[in-house]
Amino acid sequence: MRRSAIPVWALTLVVMVFAALPAQSSGIFVQERDPGGETLGFLDLQPSGMVDLTSVMRVFQLRSSMDLMGDRLDVVGESGSCRLLAGSPLVLSRGLFSVLSMPVRFSGGGLSVPVDFLTKGLPALTGRSMEIDAGGGVLTVGDRGTGTFSGQKAKDLTQLASFIQRDQYIPEEVSRKTPKGLSVVVLDPGHGGRSIGARGSTGTTEKALVLSVAEKLRERLEENLGIKVILTRTADYYVGLKERTAIANNNSADLFISIHANAAFRREIDGIETYYLSLKSRDADALNYAQMENKALGLEGGPDDEALLEAILWDMAQTSFITQSRDVASMIQARLVQELKGDDRGVRQAPLAVLMGARMPAVLVEIGFISNPEKEIRLNRESYQEEVARALYGAIEQYHRRLLRGEIKKGQP
Repeated sequence: MRRSAIPVWALTLVVMVFAALPAQSSGIFVQERDPGGETLGFLDLQPSGMVDLTSVMRVFQLRSSMDLMGDRLDVVGESGSCRLLAGSPLVLSRGLFSVLSMPVRFSGGGLSVPVDFLTKGLPALTGRSMEIDAGGGVLTVGDRGTGTFSGQKAKDLTQLASFIQRDQYIPEEVSRKTPKGLSVVVLDPGHGGRSIGARGSTGTTEKALVLSVAEKLRERLEENLGIKVILTRTADYYVGLKERTAIANNNSADLFISIHANAAFRREIDGIETYYLSLKSRDADALNYAQMENKALGLEGGPDDEALLEAILWDMAQTSFITQSRDVASMIQARLVQELKGDDRGVRQAPLAVLMGARMPAVLVEIGFISNPEKEIRLNRESYQEEVARALYGAIEQYHRRLLRGEIKKGQP
């Protein structure tokens, strides 16, 4: 029996059709909702099942802006914008947040997002509804005006903290098996410039005092331990709230210590206290302190304000280091109390904005109350500032030695 020959043009057409079909195993086909609607493009899938954000931006013609820390991204579309942070599952838009199934991650030099970002985040950017089929191979895009961002208010975020913190981004240092001590330490002298901080009765300013202590501490660390030490400011000038931890992150610091001096209405109050970060603190005094300190450093607003929501997002970056931050705070507090013979006001947790976003153990230490006349006199003495620096050095050295012995693993909760 003679078989009919298939025309060459027909074979060519078949090849072209199959070539145009999406490879379901490596991407997501994007199409308009209407039958026979326009094909918009193809989204690349990573081997992990995450979607390459660059392909999303290309298909939907989005714009982006990354901050100086390199891990926060603002994505802008024709109908709105959203904010993403590497290592966090939160999407922020118009003062609201939505929680993704997985954190945003770096992959192949770029950011990748979980598949549900397409249905949770994209509507805010495009103003169009998004539906993905059960197999996850086709994303159907609705008409303009059909999509909105469905989010929650900031006050609800802390209620979800345990879920949000369950699967956080862990830096590459965590995978290192060989114990390693401190290589880079960032010291943050509080305030500076227009931000004076606390002031004593004889005119002592917190900003000048803590800079002097930080300089003395830097000298000890560099000379005795060979550690690279970076100060967030080296003179009397203002440093923005976000810039402080940005300096630490950009220099791959292993430890961030913010140095402050306290004040109180009652002049007889004195003592030493050390803080590490927590949004869920029930310590009323610590919360009041954090509110005043955050305001002094430039973060103001109520629980629903976008500024506070952003700060809460940065807290997620510190989650992986809470245990180490607590350990460092305990070492600092014990050493200061012991060597300075000061009143022990304890290790405390508070939502301090200056610690948010640090990708390393981070603490804030209050070395004394300059509102106390007797303590102010002592704090003004260079010999006493040397004592404070020596005590801080002792705690940092202890932490450094414990890292070298493998008793503490950097970067792990």
